[in-house]
Amino acid sequence: MNQPILESILRLIIENKAFPNYHAERRIDIFINYFIDRILSAYLGKETKFICPEFPLKKAENNQSTKLDYLCKTENEIIFVELKTDTASLKTDQANIYLGCCWEECVSNLNKIINAVTNKIHKEKYKTLTSVINELNFLSAKPFIRIIYLSPLPKANSIFAKTISIINLQKLNERQITFHEDENIVWDFLKNLDLYIFEIKRK
Repeated sequence: MNQPILESILRLIIENKAFPNYHAERRIDIFINYFIDRILSAYLGKETKFICPEFPLKKAENNQSTKLDYLCKTENEIIFVELKTDTASLKTDQANIYLGCCWEECVSNLNKIINAVTNKIHKEKYKTLTSVINELNFLSAKPFIRIIYLSPLPKANSIFAKTISIINLQKLNERQITFHEDENIVWDFLKNLDLYIFEIKRK
């Protein structure tokens, strides 16, 4: 299928990525989001569903939050997914926040964040999020959290690599997923980003 506009947009993202201060993750996010169910289902070997973007994880000291790129789920697990397009953005502090989470506390803290919101428009959006979260069902009353990154590999001498263990490492472009012919151009674009998919745990 001929898609000259989309081809030009994808090529522009790659070209702009070579410049400093260009936030490629913000542009690539929607394409990853589109495929995230299929990427994770292929990676985990079981059906995985996307729940929402930018899930807020409350900071301990106030009602501000760290935003998780994608919240997903299997039948008995919560999946935290973080997208990185540059190794410099792999932050140990952020990874440790994810590693320290339990789902029951995440839900409780979400309610605290919502109670502190005063903006009417934001309040309505949080109601939508709450409705989605309240509809989640798991086989276990306390679903386990898995933390998955889509990212270039961290350098071996980086702080991230020294303190965080990377497990189940695979190349994103080696994931075999089913897609329609008209999706091929976007999937080829994602495969050429040299991203890996992996889980993390503390060393």
